[in-house]
Amino acid sequence: MNTAEQLNPVIDRLGRALDRGNLPPPYARCGARLLSLLTRPVQVVVTGFAGSGKTKLLEMMSAHPDVANDQTVPVFELSYGDTEQALIERTDGSVSMVHGLLKQCEIPRDALRVRQELPDPNLIQQDYIEVGLGSTEAERQSALEAVIARADFVVWCSQDFTPEEQRLWSTVPDHIKDHSVLVLTKADQLLMRDVLSDNIARLEPIVSNEFLGLFPVATIQGVTAQTGAEHVDDPLWAASGGKTLMQVVSRHIRHGRTADIDQARVFLDRLALKIPQNTEQLPETLKAKPQPVAANEADVAESSQIETAYDENADHEAPIGLLSEAVDVLQRHAGQMLDALDEGGEVDSEKIIDSCSDAVRSVSALLGSGPGDAATDALKGDLQDGEEMLMLFQLERGEDAAVDAVALVLQLRKEMEKKAVV
Repeated sequence: MNTAEQLNPVIDRLGRALDRGNLPPPYARCGARLLSLLTRPVQVVVTGFAGSGKTKLLEMMSAHPDVANDQTVPVFELSYGDTEQALIERTDGSVSMVHGLLKQCEIPRDALRVRQELPDPNLIQQDYIEVGLGSTEAERQSALEAVIARADFVVWCSQDFTPEEQRLWSTVPDHIKDHSVLVLTKADQLLMRDVLSDNIARLEPIVSNEFLGLFPVATIQGVTAQTGAEHVDDPLWAASGGKTLMQVVSRHIRHGRTADIDQARVFLDRLALKIPQNTEQLPETLKAKPQPVAANEADVAESSQIETAYDENADHEAPIGLLSEAVDVLQRHAGQMLDALDEGGEVDSEKIIDSCSDAVRSVSALLGSGPGDAATDALKGDLQDGEEMLMLFQLERGEDAAVDAVALVLQLRKEMEKKAVV
């Protein structure tokens, strides 16, 4: 079964769960983010300094030569569309549409972003985006932040990856570096200048810590191999380095999409335990309405015993002192994390989500140290569900996931607080 065949049933199931409208927060927000992640194309961002060969490499990777316009724009997108058309966004926020190919039209000088749509099925699963890094320090940092916010996979183009490039790249978070490659473009020219081998040897120690891999690519040869004849010239495609690069990119995209599907399945499995299914899906014995309680004393006494089994003061209730301590632990951690979210500056979402996980694990260990009974077992089950949800938030990252992680801790605290009241 290919990735698309795995994807559609999961999207349908997740969409139905969200449409029911009975998901408690933060499950509803997490589910919506997962659905958005699964339904949008993978974002492959090609970036680098001016003159590094970004445009040609994008055209080679997409097998669409000369698709871009000669005029440079900050952001160029190549995406799937039902017809050939281009969208142009300008500095005043206006967006205009042009039928046909972008290279055939004149782009306004104040264009911020252009998007070329083509009816190519190979573009359904991924978008190719070129992001220029500008010339000033402020422009480069701003553009790189946009890359970090958007990219699922980054291709950094360079001929020698200078110290200036290394310094800028060092600011990129590790979770982006784990999904990035360095491409030495114009490798044929570097070879003719007899510097390709030296550049590779010099950069290999750096790349081992900063990228998935280093790929020298003779871009023009790669474009020719892809589009020069009716069929791909496989020997030329392999010799250009393009084939090896695209195998790695395609494999990484496929594995990433499979991980997204698995993440959604875990969420749906957790949800199935959290939210009761519709009565139409329940066995007939569970659909049956309860019979009126018999009036004789024996039945009344039995019913009373059942009702008191879950009473606050019953013998199976968790020790009040232990629950109060657990509530205090969650409240203390949640307060610290809410303060972190309220502070000005950049939110360290990973740190906040990790702190939430630590809080839940601490409470699990605390309850595990006390006497076991029905109430604590139920609470341990809630905490285990919480830990698994927090694992999903850790995979998502981002400020929204951090906010939902804190909300989950507060929700667990609220549930425990109810049980701790005498």
